Amino acid sequence: MRILVMTRFYRSGQTTHVFDLCSELLQRGHRVLLAISDLNDVVYLQKIKTEGFPHILTSHRESLRKQVAKWGPDLIHNHSSHTLPTALYLGQQLNIPTVTTVHYLDFEPVDLLEQQAAVVLISREMREQFQSLQVPTFVVENGIRLTPLRTRTKRWRQRALILAQSTPEKQENFHCMSQSLLSWGWEVLSAGNWRLPGVKNLGWVHNVAPLVKQANLVIGTGRAIREGMAAGCAAWVLGAYCDGLVTKDNVCRLEEANFSGRTSKGRFVPSEAAPFLEQPEPEFFQALGKFGRRWAQLRFSSLRMVRSLEQVYDTALAQPAKLPR
Repeated sequence: MRILVMTRFYRSGQTTHVFDLCSELLQRGHRVLLAISDLNDVVYLQKIKTEGFPHILTSHRESLRKQVAKWGPDLIHNHSSHTLPTALYLGQQLNIPTVTTVHYLDFEPVDLLEQQAAVVLISREMREQFQSLQVPTFVVENGIRLTPLRTRTKRWRQRALILAQSTPEKQENFHCMSQSLLSWGWEVLSAGNWRLPGVKNLGWVHNVAPLVKQANLVIGTGRAIREGMAAGCAAWVLGAYCDGLVTKDNVCRLEEANFSGRTSKGRFVPSEAAPFLEQPEPEFFQALGKFGRRWAQLRFSSLRMVRSLEQVYDTALAQPAKLPR
């Protein structure tokens, strides 16, 4: 299958997701062309070249149409609201189906999703939000690459990694947790834009795998939690809301909302975190890491994700052609 993957560049896990998807599709024997707009980061551009998938950087609609038409895709898989109108235009011009993955609850414009051959939602929580859509809709959770671990049990370090993009809505929780961890003797690192005296800020890190492997606690939401669990770390869900530690008792509920914090919609409370973090027990954190790794192997692999998406593509290709509106 020849698949045109479209997105706008975001300095976030959403772009990493798209890159991993392209790589996994290629490994599955598909042909992939990535059309990514607003890419202004040299490191990400180098990553595309290293991964070896063809790409187009222009956002000019007519230039894009000519290049895509020459390549001849069977289907378009779009990942951004910003590129959705162009994806629909290309689909109509080339008479091929378009599929869009919705990565966030406040996706706009929803009416354009009705013109898709299929819509992909990344969490079960999204079902209710988009239940009125009159097109085939599928829940396919984000996958990640699962790399081998040297040992089944991580060496204990009282080191926490905040893996997140800080926004005004998250700052109070991040500040409160960072201060608490520092006062409890933790070494705290930040990969992203969160800064606080005492926290070692590493800036935007394009390859977080080495950092995650050296931590025993990963803090964030969404993809950060999945990557932390896959690396054998305990994971603490914290963003605009706080859901706390991921355990085998709550993992299903937290995963339903894509580890966003929206399960409880609470805030970080030091007194509630202290029993786990003030005097951390290495065996407890190592056990959480082992569980997280097993769960990631069962649920989070990018191969599992792509196999599900292939079924979505088959459904889209079987739909009658969408007429221009």
